[in-house]
Amino acid sequence: MLSAREEEIIEILESQIEVEKKTLDRISRLEEDAKEVAVRLAFMDLRLDTWKHIKFLEGMIEHIITVPCDEWSAKVGRYAGRVKLERELEHLIEEEGEMVRLLQKVLPRINDPIAKLMLDHMREEEESHSTDLKQLVSLIKQAPLQSKKGQKGTDIVCETD
Repeated sequence: MLSAREEEIIEILESQIEVEKKTLDRISRLEEDAKEVAVRLAFMDLRLDTWKHIKFLEGMIEHIITVPCDEWSAKVGRYAGRVKLERELEHLIEEEGEMVRLLQKVLPRINDPIAKLMLDHMREEEESHSTDLKQLVSLIKQAPLQSKKGQKGTDIVCETD
């Protein structure tokens, strides 16, 4: 059972999803109609970011309403998922480091201000990912399986009908 506060949060997130979906539809049409490559790339960047926001917000709602009640499955799933996330993050950070190095290598060679700005934006995003992801993994590793409190932090509290 969700609290009034959780229901309010979900309602706000659902409203945000609707706004994002309308934006996504409009941007998708604009991207399809764009004749100039730079304009099409700018709309593509916006479209992908908007799509990501929709999926992220849908995931946030799922995160809020999902309450694992099978203690064994929940603990195994938590351990496996969190270990996998941490291991994959190490590889991802290495790959993003290579992406940043390649972008830094090409940026000084580009004279076109549009291409330079778009590629520099991409480089900045890649650089911020590793810091943000490290912080996220750290928080996920510390987070309880559910927000409800049992006697111990590892307890799984299930609703009884």
